[in-house]
Parts: sequence; structure tokens; C-alpha cells
Amino acid sequence: MRLSLIAIAALALLASCGQPAANPYPESARARFEVSCPSDSPVCTCTWDRLTRTLTYEEYEAALERFRETGLMEPKVTRARTQCIERHRE
Repeated sequence: MRLSLIAIAALALLASCGQPAANPYPESARARFEVSCPSDSPVCTCTWDRLTRTLTYEEYEAALERFRETGLMEPKVTRARTQCIERHRE
């Protein structure tokens, strides 16, 4: 019985280690993103994927607005882009 509980707990822990599902974004948001970061670029594709898994659409829009107003980039956006650049070095 104890071994079964340990096995179930281990499976639950492993299941939680995967990437989170992408948050829903309107297609217009992706189209705006692709104006400055084309979808044929592996870095851009990776960045979009990480952004949608890290930020909700509302958080993403707030980050864009903050950047327009203050020039300061949201750390989660910077982290996503940096990780993708590192992963897809040419």
C-alpha cells in the first residue's frame, strides 16, 4: 500500500514537470508579433511559443503597453527571447 502511494506521488510529480499549455491568444496578436519577428525564424517561433506559455494574453498586452510608455521590457519577455537566442544559435 505504501509503495503504491509513493508510486502515485512520483507519477504526479513527473506529470507536473512538463511545459505548461499555451495560453489562448487572438490570431491578431501573433500577426502583430510576426511583423517584427517573422515566423520563418526559429528564434521567433521559439520566442512566440515561450511567450504564450509564460504570459496570458492580458499580461502580454500589459507588457507591450509598459514598454511603449517606459521603454522597460518585461523580464519574462526578455527571458523568453534570451533562452531562444541561446537555443538557436546560428
